[in-house]
Amino acid sequence: MEKIKVGILTNTHGLRGEVKVKITSDFWKERFAKNAVLYIDVDGHTKELCVVNARLHKGMLIVKFKDYDDINQVEHWKGNALYIFKEQLHELNEDEAYYHEMMNARVQDIDGNEIGTVVELIETGANLVLRVRGEKREFLIPFVKAFVTMFDKEKKIMQVTMMEGL
Repeated sequence: MEKIKVGILTNTHGLRGEVKVKITSDFWKERFAKNAVLYIDVDGHTKELCVVNARLHKGMLIVKFKDYDDINQVEHWKGNALYIFKEQLHELNEDEAYYHEMMNARVQDIDGNEIGTVVELIETGANLVLRVRGEKREFLIPFVKAFVTMFDKEKKIMQVTMMEGL
């Protein structure tokens, strides 16, 4: 079964088993909703985790999992990914895409010239921003229709209208 990363455990938070999570998922409110099921691979085993609650705090998500009430139970999880299985995804509209579909997509200008590759997706609150790495530099492109004119999920090719100065 294919795994879809939804977050990375970066640290613990407090003494009661809460963890700090860097969100790497679209629909994060759904992924980290109360009673949502996530998975983590630790010590050579896959653990199923049930979300008790999650809240945003200083740009990170603070998550509490059922049956993990002490810092010592979760401390060794630092740096590990939280994931769901592809089968847990729901269908999207034709003009929508999941984050994992956009990662590593080839980016072209409207004339078809290669610009680079999507290497990171950044949630800003207002809109998603793509970090694109080209041969000589990196740049950021807002993921809005004014800039991203086309995305072919199957071919993993994104076409963008470049702003002057990029």
